[in-house]
Amino acid sequence: MTSVLRLVALAMVMCLCFGCNKKDSPIDQREKVYRALLLDGNRLMKKSKYKRATDLFSQAISKEPEKAEGYLNRGIAYLCMERYKEGLLDFTKAIQKDPALAIVYANRGIAYDHLGQHKEALSDYQKALALDPEIGKGPGFMEKFLYNKPKAPNLRERAGLLENTLRTQQAIENGRNPLQEDH
Repeated sequence: MTSVLRLVALAMVMCLCFGCNKKDSPIDQREKVYRALLLDGNRLMKKSKYKRATDLFSQAISKEPEKAEGYLNRGIAYLCMERYKEGLLDFTKAIQKDPALAIVYANRGIAYDHLGQHKEALSDYQKALALDPEIGKGPGFMEKFLYNKPKAPNLRERAGLLENTLRTQQAIENGRNPLQEDH
């Protein structure tokens, strides 16, 4: 009889520790599918299969529309395909979901930059750097897009170049010589 009680006690302890026939809740299942779709999409991105990656990221977004990561990843895929307006929309949506992600501002700045909206690009670059001063340093994914711009090895330097360009444009518009310093 005591061996039966020991087995029952052991079974109860195992149930408490590891769960008894515990199935994932629908929310847990949705999260797992979401993560798997993002992972598969990122694998496709590494193989330069951007269109297929956007399809997976879109599926991920449909599973978890309140999470920023799906929009961020799809936006990056759009940047890779030079579909800057679509990327811009996704980055904006990601910022609405999580305004503390520096990487989203940096990528939206890149989209603005390619669309010729330099004031907006500068603003987003500055916001990204304020949130994470280390962002954009060294060779990385973002630099792939910034290297296409004149003499911009990193995000901080691109922001500085844009700031100088915008000051020069403003001086010309105001009828001043951009080479003279304001006193």
